[in-house]
Amino acid sequence: MATKISTILDRIDNGSITLPVFQRGYVWARKQVSELFNSLYRDYPVGSLLIWETASPEVQTRGETPAPAAHRQILLDGQQRITSLYGVIRGREPAFFNGNPHAFQNLRFNLEEEVFEFFQPVKMQNNPLWIDVTELYSNGTLGVEPIIEKLQDSGIDTKKFLGRLMKVLNITERDLHIDSVSGEDKNIEEVVNIFDRVNRGGTKLTQGDLALAKICSEWAEARETMQTKLLKWRNMGYDFNLDWLLRITNVMITGRGLFVHMHDVTTSQVQDGLQRAEKYIDQTLTMVSNRLGLDHNQVLFAKQAFPIITAFLDKEDGNITPEQRDKLLYWYAHAGMWGRYSGTSGSTFDTDLLVIQDTSADESIDNLLEVLRRWRGGLKVEARNFHGATRGNRFYSVLYMMARMGEARDLYDGQSLNSQFGEKPQLELHHIFPKFLLNRANYDNKSRNALANFCFLTKDSTQKIRRRSPAEYLEEIAEKYPGVLESQWIPMNRNLWEIRKYESFLKARKRLLAEGANQLLNNLLTDHPKAQQEPGWDRPITSPPRPASIADDVEEAILLEINQWMKTQNLPTGILGYEIADPETGEEVAMFDLAWPEGVQSELSEPVAVLIDEDVEVLAVAGKNGYRFFTSPEGFKQYINEEILMSSDENGLQEIIQKGESETVEFKSSLRMNLHINEKDPRLEHSVIKTLAGFLNRDGGTLVIGVADDGTSLGIEIDKFKSEDKMTLHLVQLIKSRMGHTAVTMIHIDYGTYQDHRIMRVVCDPSPSPIYVKDGNEEHFYVRMGPSTDKLPTSEIQDYIKHHFNI
Repeated sequence: MATKISTILDRIDNGSITLPVFQRGYVWARKQVSELFNSLYRDYPVGSLLIWETASPEVQTRGETPAPAAHRQILLDGQQRITSLYGVIRGREPAFFNGNPHAFQNLRFNLEEEVFEFFQPVKMQNNPLWIDVTELYSNGTLGVEPIIEKLQDSGIDTKKFLGRLMKVLNITERDLHIDSVSGEDKNIEEVVNIFDRVNRGGTKLTQGDLALAKICSEWAEARETMQTKLLKWRNMGYDFNLDWLLRITNVMITGRGLFVHMHDVTTSQVQDGLQRAEKYIDQTLTMVSNRLGLDHNQVLFAKQAFPIITAFLDKEDGNITPEQRDKLLYWYAHAGMWGRYSGTSGSTFDTDLLVIQDTSADESIDNLLEVLRRWRGGLKVEARNFHGATRGNRFYSVLYMMARMGEARDLYDGQSLNSQFGEKPQLELHHIFPKFLLNRANYDNKSRNALANFCFLTKDSTQKIRRRSPAEYLEEIAEKYPGVLESQWIPMNRNLWEIRKYESFLKARKRLLAEGANQLLNNLLTDHPKAQQEPGWDRPITSPPRPASIADDVEEAILLEINQWMKTQNLPTGILGYEIADPETGEEVAMFDLAWPEGVQSELSEPVAVLIDEDVEVLAVAGKNGYRFFTSPEGFKQYINEEILMSSDENGLQEIIQKGESETVEFKSSLRMNLHINEKDPRLEHSVIKTLAGFLNRDGGTLVIGVADDGTSLGIEIDKFKSEDKMTLHLVQLIKSRMGHTAVTMIHIDYGTYQDHRIMRVVCDPSPSPIYVKDGNEEHFYVRMGPSTDKLPTSEIQDYIKHHFNI
């Protein structure tokens, strides 16, 4: 059956076409929307729709628009296409919508090139050839004449454009083929099975999505109920997703890990399983937080081991002895360290679930340990396991766990950092050898952030130490608090505290950390002090934990500020320290500073990460795993504003200007005009290029043109370009001629308004390779040094490139 798009949209308006509640939300990104319209414009096939025709009252649908009781058409396949068409053509979301409406707002059509793209200020602003598609549909044929007149006023020949405008409008008259499922024999269960099979070929659905679809077909509030529970844990400082919670619920109900086993469960079974899952997740979090010290998401590893722990607790009705608890935590810690469940399917869970069934509590744990030993080939921690940089492996969490659960003491007051006694002190990451000193000694980023150079201290201690030499401050601590350095597994050989002995220090500390880890974990099997059995160790977690820093105070402040800014935009915060594991081996390959693995709009945009001061290897992992990544907060915020919020970020521009110039921000009154003589001055253009090169060769930055050094708004009008497009083109050509085409790809130009003046903003990413500036027959190398840009002497360039670019 063929039906016009306009007719389909009318049926959505009157409620006769709607969506079942078991469908997940709208997940298309803008690229998919523009490609749909490009295909329709060119008469390419876009696939058929699948409709379920039913009068059955048992199926629940989305939205508030009433549907005719005698005849309903339930859209099983085609939600993304129809929602996109409705959103662009109607200019609003349909009643059944569940997603991000920005995905289909501000679509433009270029009359010359005949392509659909979403609005980009620099590319499209003040260009009459880019027309607003939604506005055209809203006005219909009456809107064509004003567009033609505007083009003629701009001196553009419009002979060929009338037909193209009508072709865009006629997309609504395009026929879409509709297959239908009907008949009294088609019940809700059979239709959901059809939905499963059909959607396997479209936008990728996980097995969890399909299982949840079946659950929602009978219990409409299931998804919302689960999201409420996830929000509770998020407010406690732990980030989990629907698949994770659904897997544990599945284990509660079926005793199996694969979602396929959920397909025949009843609503009452799901509700009971979810209730038990919540109970035992809470108990597990209490154990790992208060006994192991893993008290927030940034350090919580082995989340995929929770289904096994909760299954064990469920089997024992939550009643276990302190000895059994500690033995179970011993298994959990090793499962986490060695990546037992990273990147695996439910079959691994089934293997471990089977070994704890129909056995006593003690036998169940022994069985788990035996399977783990055989799989791993031994459970001993070795010095090489602490080889890594920043948060690049699971042993970052192990190091934090050791500080919390052992006898580690704070360096400057000697107080215990143990999580079991009293209020938990806030811990921050401390570089034993300060990064500043290591950088001055020409150690690269990976060496400076070596895991064996980390320890955890209270904030007061990190502030007191700052950039002091270990040879100085460690000696003071050793004299004032005997045993404190040993409690932090710091080698006591004074010779190793010298900067020149840094590599030997790391080697010695790795050995001490391995010995300490083995001792602490083995204590879980043998050591049960009285304090662990008294009331208090199992106090529930009720408030958000305090975050640990990432690599240093500056980096932590950057990441936390990004999350705070996201809250002000009513967008979700990112996950700090997000682990990426090899799907085959389970071995960790990278840890992202801040990540949105499901996109900043859940299941809508591509995965996103912010990676501050990371090596090229980490950036490559992000790209390989489909992440859109940013190496500066400015670049990330620009992405959010332009592609998620679809705004020009004028408030962000105001914030940048009001904060003033810094190492990463510089103001220029103009691009080319000397205000003193009111003439073009090539020296000003050279100053701009020099600043951009300095940003590219360091850590990136933002150049603001049209603002004086003191923050006074002057505006780009003083440069006397005919349009912003002309100014952009002039700067791009200048960059190409002076720095090369590569530099252009790392520079992003946009405009905003500040104090009633138009301002140009130029955001630079850090370059992965050196950028030279051509000046006649010579080439110069510029680097950002504090709030200024300096030309490096020839004698220093090679050394800088070697250590900054690792070349």
